[in-house]
Amino acid sequence: MTNGSREQHDRVPPDYALGDDTDDEDHESDDDEVDPLSHLPTYVVRRVEKLQELDADRESIMEEYLKERAALERKYSTLIKPLYEKRAEVIRGEHDESIAHATPAEIQNSQTDEENVTGIPQFWACAMTHMETIGELITEEDVDCLEHLQDIQCEDDEDGKGFTLRFFFAENEYFTNTVLTKSYQVPNLLVSDEPMIKNVEGTKIDWKPDKCLTHKKITKKQRGKGRHAGQVRTIVQQEEKESFFNWFSAPELPSLNPDVDEMDEEEIERLEELFESDYDVAQAFRSNVIPKAVGWFTGKAMQEDMEGVMGNGLNATDEEN
Repeated sequence: MTNGSREQHDRVPPDYALGDDTDDEDHESDDDEVDPLSHLPTYVVRRVEKLQELDADRESIMEEYLKERAALERKYSTLIKPLYEKRAEVIRGEHDESIAHATPAEIQNSQTDEENVTGIPQFWACAMTHMETIGELITEEDVDCLEHLQDIQCEDDEDGKGFTLRFFFAENEYFTNTVLTKSYQVPNLLVSDEPMIKNVEGTKIDWKPDKCLTHKKITKKQRGKGRHAGQVRTIVQQEEKESFFNWFSAPELPSLNPDVDEMDEEEIERLEELFESDYDVAQAFRSNVIPKAVGWFTGKAMQEDMEGVMGNGLNATDEEN
């Protein structure tokens, strides 16, 4: 045996650490759970129990950390909120008169045949389309509707374990709702990059007649059967179509689906991908579009984002070389 193989052999943990699973199948029980420490010597169990005590102390400290961090998040959200409110007022045009007007020369060089506009038209629509994660969901029809979007807000739950997005709309020809919301319960929101989503709630949009952007009417002719043979009747069905506004319908968590045991692996994976995509859009609003709205409107944030991606790619290439 070589030194290398001897060193490798020495690293193999003792039998009690691995456990003896040769007869596991013979001893499995549906009623009794096997104690994971049952195969360890008593003196080792005491040491593991000490580690568990230390881990419990760590959890207590982390609970205090989360409470303080949630309070800190609320503190600075409160300080930032007036700025967001002022931003919304500027976008709506409530400060047009107080904000400096263009000089006579600038007015002369502009297209004088166009009417003066109020505020910043299509501000949120432009910002959203520049963010790829969101923009890929937006259709041309959506853009016309999003002209009426006046503000987007995000409010974290008091305990820091979730958040709610709110979209405020002016009166419009598409739906009667003035606010559309999407809420997420994420217990590990402040401590992990991998979300553990507990629940999602969306909004039912009250579409005005013939203005629905998420479904279209399909008219089909159906021939009768049996005693109705020879008769033809017209059936109107609703068929889903692509639209950003589909996002307001919360996807169903696979784990909460009562038929999950009957689903095949492919169907479960499809639902999980749908759920991940849904959450990516929510985080795009929460972490990018809302706090850096003007940057996404002008395209500066998009450029910086692309430069960051390219920079990371170059750094990865350099490391490989």
